[in-house]
Amino acid sequence: MSGHSKWAKIKRQKGITDQKRGAIFTKISRNITMAAKEGGPDPDSNFSLRLLIDKAKQVNMPLENIDRAIKKASGSDGKNSISKMSYEAVAHNGIVLVIDCQTDNTNRTVSEVKSTLEKNGAKMASIGSISWQFNELGFIEVKPAKLKKGEKYGEGDTYEPVDFEETEMDLMEVDGINDIAEGESQDEEGNSFKVLDIYTDKTAFSKVVKEIEAKKLQIINYEIVKKAKDIVDVPEDYQEKIDKLIDTLEEMDDVDFVWLNI
Repeated sequence: MSGHSKWAKIKRQKGITDQKRGAIFTKISRNITMAAKEGGPDPDSNFSLRLLIDKAKQVNMPLENIDRAIKKASGSDGKNSISKMSYEAVAHNGIVLVIDCQTDNTNRTVSEVKSTLEKNGAKMASIGSISWQFNELGFIEVKPAKLKKGEKYGEGDTYEPVDFEETEMDLMEVDGINDIAEGESQDEEGNSFKVLDIYTDKTAFSKVVKEIEAKKLQIINYEIVKKAKDIVDVPEDYQEKIDKLIDTLEEMDDVDFVWLNI
């Protein structure tokens, strides 16, 4: 679970309720506004903003919502400003968590996170006691397919399948990639297919994404993740409890991501 994409999971969920979709849009909008405020409103020069806009499109967020979130960054007067916070926690069986949040009221957020943890048999940990167990990395999922431009007027671009090993060899030419592994993803219909999971240093992330795009390979997901240095197994009788804790945390308005060492 460490390093897996929450947004990709949301994208694949069929029959998602309007209420849950609205909550997802609100979270992404806040992050878009923060990114635009920190790095400017142009996604071509602000890679963090570009990443978030792509996430918004993945979950079918309307373009007008995206534009509104970007414009809000320049019109903010400082009231109800959003800030990023991370909280650390310990569950049973050696499981630890890092909980990334965005909030306009840190007192409210820490109180809600702490209460949720305690109700589910976990507890807050001191800052720095857990985060060192995770590496912040760039994560890219590549499908073995290459872009084919439409040849006729009005004909859209498509991706055509290519050999898996050929794709892997192609990626080995890209500087900045730390690790390439075989992975699995799903389309919106729930059909599984093989992908290449790529990890990079955070500093090389944007450069690697652009180089892969230049090779016309199909990127189906890319983001900054917190990947656990060591993975622990979840006892069968504890799986349901830890799943409930993750779901409850991720449903909170102020929580963006929950990273674990499982």
